[in-house]
Amino acid sequence: MIKSPTAELANFVVGLEYEDVPREVIDSIKLHVLDTIGVGLFGSTTPWGKLIADFVKDWDRKRESQVWGHRIKTSCQNAALANGTMAHGFELDDTHRTAILHPGPVTVTSALAVAERKGGIDGKQFMTAVLAGYEVVTRVGMSVGVSHLRRGYHPIGNCGPFGAAAAAAKVLNLDKNKTINALGIAGTQGAGLMAAQYGAMVKRMHAGRASQSGVIGALLAEQGFTGIDNILEAEYGGFCSTVSDECDLSKLTIGLGKHFEILNTGIKPYACSASCHTAIDAAGALAKEYLIDTSIIEKIVVKTTTATKKHVGWEYRPQSITSAQMNLAYGISVMLLEGEAFVNQYTDDKIVDPEVLSLIKKIEVVADPELDRLGPDYRHSVTVQIRMEDGSVFGPDRVDYPKGSPENPMTQEEVKKKFRSLATRVTGEKILEQIVTSIDDLERMKDVIELAKILIPQKSIHI
Repeated sequence: MIKSPTAELANFVVGLEYEDVPREVIDSIKLHVLDTIGVGLFGSTTPWGKLIADFVKDWDRKRESQVWGHRIKTSCQNAALANGTMAHGFELDDTHRTAILHPGPVTVTSALAVAERKGGIDGKQFMTAVLAGYEVVTRVGMSVGVSHLRRGYHPIGNCGPFGAAAAAAKVLNLDKNKTINALGIAGTQGAGLMAAQYGAMVKRMHAGRASQSGVIGALLAEQGFTGIDNILEAEYGGFCSTVSDECDLSKLTIGLGKHFEILNTGIKPYACSASCHTAIDAAGALAKEYLIDTSIIEKIVVKTTTATKKHVGWEYRPQSITSAQMNLAYGISVMLLEGEAFVNQYTDDKIVDPEVLSLIKKIEVVADPELDRLGPDYRHSVTVQIRMEDGSVFGPDRVDYPKGSPENPMTQEEVKKKFRSLATRVTGEKILEQIVTSIDDLERMKDVIELAKILIPQKSIHI
């Protein structure tokens, strides 16, 4: 009998116990929960964050779960929609390089929303559910790989429902069959197209919709509703065979429960697509080493993989903040001009700044077959070379793993600093530190409703 990867993943979710999780994984879960909440609170201050919050407020009158950064409670599935959208709302969310997606916005949001509805879910149960979601969504993403992205799908929108369903199913303590059904209901709702990266607000909603789909899948499965029981591996109409030309089903289960993919998930120091980070690091390093005067730069040549060029190496057009965040040349330009690529570099004024636009015109992005041959683990690899008007040449400087990646991680204090810089736009210092302390001590929290209660605004700042 052929083993079913869908069933194996469900069995993993059901059998996962907090006591069996290594300490380093628990520590990682806490950092990713803190980071996701921080970026979600910041996302609540954006125009699209406010729009989605107002939308779910008017959609239904249930008061089950908190909408982060707003004084709104709604049904758990609609809270997941809003919070997932806000947590993916400014390209600050965590990222898994080979899965090509952002686990936090679909797993933390779904687990917390359902935990609020259910009540009595302690910190250990919550972290276990979050971990289950991370492991499922990253493995689904890895199984469909770069081919999925090349075909124009947005991986977090398409793969995200599986992680959200796994997290929600674990909170609800569903058995194996109901967890299979939760995955089979949620996975068929996945949607997200990469054309949204060029300016549409809807890109932000892909994670929110995925989180909502996972919650709906788990809630329906709890009631006995059935889904596709072989959704991942079905030869015709199955998820993997449908969305990818090069799917690898072995990646769904190899090392499952022994090697935790959350440890391979990076946390972003820059407010833009992860595919831009290596180039930003390389340009920043050259600027720091050589004290480059941007006014006399003649040309900047960036060599990267074909996948990264297609994803973020297109000719920049100042259509929206989203398009700037998804563009490699824009990220290099603001790093060289301002030494940063964080939230203040991605504003309506900055994306049309003549100085930024002038420097962008000097940047050429080239697909390099040699980098392509290194394989998917080097998908973001770049070399950056800067030529000056006086003939001086700096670089090429090659970066394979940017700051924030598992190979070059942000420290715990750096993650907390990022959280504070984002969350302070919504809440006061006292509550801010209460959130940090609560997550540091999650294993001692008796009910995570206490965490959700403090994710409300004390300031009114919108960008």
